[in-house]
Amino acid sequence: MLRYLTAGESHGQALVATIEGIPAHVRVGVPEIAENLRRRRLGVGRGARMKFEAD
Repeated sequence: MLRYLTAGESHGQALVATIEGIPAHVRVGVPEIAENLRRRRLGVGRGARMKFEAD
């Protein structure tokens, strides 16, 4: 199970996350995160704002 903690503001300069439960030595980089955020914007049930707002 993954657990995440966030700090900062969702519409501020930065949002920081700490993720627990990922096996050691698994690399997660900005390109992978950006791709998954892009895919999320296209998901079913998303509002119209998701089409033009960047994460």
